[in-house]
Amino acid sequence: MRSLFQRFCIALLFLSSVAAVSADETQGSIRGTVNYCGLGGLDGMQVYVPGRMFTVITDESGQFQLDGLGAGSYTLFYRKGDRLLNQNQGVQVLAGQTSELGVIAFCDRKGMVSGGGSTSTAVTPAQPLCTASSNDPQCKDADGDGVVAVLDCDDGNANIYPGAIEVCDGVDNNCSGTADDNVSVLVKHGMGTCDAGKISITQCSKGYSDCDGQVANGCEVDLIRDDENCGSCGNMCASSESCGLGFC
Repeated sequence: MRSLFQRFCIALLFLSSVAAVSADETQGSIRGTVNYCGLGGLDGMQVYVPGRMFTVITDESGQFQLDGLGAGSYTLFYRKGDRLLNQNQGVQVLAGQTSELGVIAFCDRKGMVSGGGSTSTAVTPAQPLCTASSNDPQCKDADGDGVVAVLDCDDGNANIYPGAIEVCDGVDNNCSGTADDNVSVLVKHGMGTCDAGKISITQCSKGYSDCDGQVANGCEVDLIRDDENCGSCGNMCASSESCGLGFC
């Protein structure tokens, strides 16, 4: 009886571990670092996905990581107290992988002051004090991205502003002073990195591989089922065989 009970416990433990691994493989993460007003991390900033139960509260390093996200597209909010300071839309998550956002640099999106109230935004004396009624050209938002000209490195392009997600295009999208800094790129069934506006594949999802070396179609081969690439690129099964679980 004791032996039967022990076997039952071992089987239960095995099934629990398999379930845990399966859950991890269906979920991904988002990781990044906040650089607030060029001063680095802001202690106590809340980083979260609206509608989700968990919130990351940053320390002075500004680093954050959101785990347990199913594959899909998310919006990240950055809040300090009751002030929403920034948001990133369309952050893609791939199952079993971590989407690296690199440095998310931003300041107060409306400038320094809205309607005469105080603000925690750090500015230099040379910058104008923007109010809702200000006529100073540097306080205008010509491209409508929510960031006034004095804080926007390109006020003629709504896709470029402090706090934007850096895109692999050879352009400084987040106004950090560096183009394509710390950019991770989602490709089909995998992840890539960016160098000088060009993407290279660095990691494929479990069971997939980049056999043709083409970035456009990502990790295109299913090594589990592909008869011509069974278990590894170029491993072809015989005409009388088929590929299953990566074996002919």
